[in-house]
Amino acid sequence: MSFADCVRDAVNEGSADRERGERSQSMWEELSDRYERQGHSRANAEAMAAEDVKAAFEREAGETRHVFLARVASNRKLQQGVAKAADLSKYQTRSVEQLDYRSRALVRRFNNRLADFLREHHRSLAGNITKPAQMKNIVRELHGEATGDQSAAALANGIRETLEDMRLMFNEAGGIIGKLENYGLPHSHNRRAITQAGFDRWFDDIHQGIEWTRIEDHLTGRPFQAEGGVVPDMETQRRFLRDVYDNITYGPGSKEAVYGRAQGDALYRRRAQHRVLSFRNADDWISYNQKFGTGDPFKSLMGHVNKMARDIAAMQEFGPNPAMGLDYQGQLAIKRSREEGLNAQKVSGSGKHAANMLAIQMGGQEASTLFQDYVATFMSSARHVMTAAFLDRAIIASVSDLNTMRLAAQAVGMNPSNVMSRHVEIMANEMSRGEALRAHWVADTLADPGIALARFQSEVPPGEIAERLSSASMRVQGLSGWTDAARMAFQWEMGGVMAEQAGRKLADIDHPIGKFLRDAGLTEEEWAALTAPEAMFTAGNGATFIDPFWWRASTDIPSRQADEIFAKIQGMIEEQSEFAVPTQSLLARGYVEGDATPGTLSYELLKSGLMFKSFAMTFAVNQYRRIAAQPTLQGKIGYAMNLAAGATFLGGISLQLAEIIKGNDPMDMTSPAFWGKATLKGGGFGIIGDIVATGQASWGGGIPSYLSGPVPQVTQDVWNLTIKNAWEFATGQDTNFAKEFTDIGRRYTPMGQTPAIGPAMDRLLWDQLQMLLDPESAAKIKKRAQARENRDGNSSWWMPGSPTPDRAPDLTVILGDG
Repeated sequence: MSFADCVRDAVNEGSADRERGERSQSMWEELSDRYERQGHSRANAEAMAAEDVKAAFEREAGETRHVFLARVASNRKLQQGVAKAADLSKYQTRSVEQLDYRSRALVRRFNNRLADFLREHHRSLAGNITKPAQMKNIVRELHGEATGDQSAAALANGIRETLEDMRLMFNEAGGIIGKLENYGLPHSHNRRAITQAGFDRWFDDIHQGIEWTRIEDHLTGRPFQAEGGVVPDMETQRRFLRDVYDNITYGPGSKEAVYGRAQGDALYRRRAQHRVLSFRNADDWISYNQKFGTGDPFKSLMGHVNKMARDIAAMQEFGPNPAMGLDYQGQLAIKRSREEGLNAQKVSGSGKHAANMLAIQMGGQEASTLFQDYVATFMSSARHVMTAAFLDRAIIASVSDLNTMRLAAQAVGMNPSNVMSRHVEIMANEMSRGEALRAHWVADTLADPGIALARFQSEVPPGEIAERLSSASMRVQGLSGWTDAARMAFQWEMGGVMAEQAGRKLADIDHPIGKFLRDAGLTEEEWAALTAPEAMFTAGNGATFIDPFWWRASTDIPSRQADEIFAKIQGMIEEQSEFAVPTQSLLARGYVEGDATPGTLSYELLKSGLMFKSFAMTFAVNQYRRIAAQPTLQGKIGYAMNLAAGATFLGGISLQLAEIIKGNDPMDMTSPAFWGKATLKGGGFGIIGDIVATGQASWGGGIPSYLSGPVPQVTQDVWNLTIKNAWEFATGQDTNFAKEFTDIGRRYTPMGQTPAIGPAMDRLLWDQLQMLLDPESAAKIKKRAQARENRDGNSSWWMPGSPTPDRAPDLTVILGDG
């Protein structure tokens, strides 16, 4: 009796499940045919297939048990959380927001594990890898190939240990990634490149470089090729790779290669699929990555770090299938609200908002079709180029960070002066940066040069050149270094304040930091473990700090317990750092981004309208929360006034700096109008301040242009320069080509207004070019300069149209005519 007959009889007798029975028969038939094609007799092929099917179902049962236990533990955690929630109307959005901070904490931890690698290998100002030759040696070492480069071997070992740490944490959260020695680096697939190539060319390019002994057949749970065995026949190779190709180009998870089972929304197997394609050696992996992947080993690695941190945090919070866990949490919340007579509608609304937030957090906003993918990438690239043009003076607006850092320090019970001085020290002193590195701190911008850009916009991945331009714009003006130093200073000082409370019971800490620690869910036992003297970081001057990274590397408590303590404490620190140095708010993004699909008209119009508002939205959400958290009306009013006063003062500084680097004298600070502009300029609303001060945003237009974003204005400018001027010329009308051409150059040249360049680009290039194209425009330039002076009251130290400055800026006008 054949295997199929046995299964059929068991199903008919009711001793076996029909669905599993039919699936096992299908697997057996396919495997039997495969083994027969490989040269085995039909009888042997059927026997081998039967053993494989048995092994596959035994393995599946083990995996199912593992995932089931993780889901049960997660459900219990969700039940307890909802039962203890003080405010169900905000509970779900709060849960997802905490997931975001835990994810950031994990990214920072993994980056710290990679500290040695990141110090040697990161992006240059131009976006290139600093040591490309050694990077190739590292890739070879990761694939188990000895290069003789001891430094590369050591760095590769550090990467390998970090990847293994991620794998274990993922599996502890309910995931399933098997251990695979020397598998190299994770890779992602470039959907557009693969689709353009077509299946036949893609197959021809890669199938000979595939290492079949390291690719698991999901039908059997065994490699396609046994060690020393024969390579799978061509039909098996094509069938497998066709499934991979179809899942990349057509499947719902377009970036994931899945074979043998549906991907669905569950995360627990998803990360294993990144390793579906294993290559014979490093050169084959590099070749594939250049043709059909990211093209950059550094980018592949750092992308994997961020994805794994995101997925681990999501599974820890909501179980192996986070979307399903969030839905279950919502059901529990609705049930409790009805039982207690609470407002179920508010609770339901919170759940819908949380679902949007989770989709954004998990990267669920992906183009559905290839055409949408092209459109989304093109539009994202265009917005990145505009970012490099319009935010090339963002460092000036970031002076307002000093105010938010001051307020955040006060909220946590820190001395704001210490935070400010630490900020300056880190930026100016190499020793301070070395101390931070000794404590396992890695600057965000070493691992992700675009971290500063996230303060102003959040995007789908753009083209390579556009990404490099926008990142370089942030770095060349110093915004990346400013942001890094500010966050580092704030977190460093938080560690010092926590260390001051060591030796006290958590419940007895009356310092403001105590509330934040308790709100993070820290227990007395965890606090005692965190503050153990042997786990404290001691600086060069003898001062002690609670540094979660140092502590996690030093503690000898069980890893799972240590990971939970680390996530709680560093997640809390990340949240407070967001108040100090706003980057972006998942809560705010959940409100405005919704579930629109990239590449569609609605999504692209929305993204245009949201350009350069991420910072302002985050600032507004954070400060509203701080005001609402004050226990009394007097406290709320006092905080708001404190916020407004600091924002206005620093907004005034921003205004004056902006005027000087534009070639103008400072403005009269005794004028009430100046302080009105300063109020709007401060606190993350710099573009609104520009509109009030000049009548238009940096890309032209007033409030309507600000609300719609720069894309419509760009379209209008291009139309005026081309079609409108062509029509005016053809009909004998006077054109305005010279001004419109040079205005476009001023507005849209990436980094053209960077503070280091100042007004030189305008005066030496665009003004001279305009006068060359239209000699009569010299008078128009002077007229505009006079109109600006009449409006704002301050003269120019470098007059528009003049190739050289007339004088130095007159700082005495700050105090008025007297």
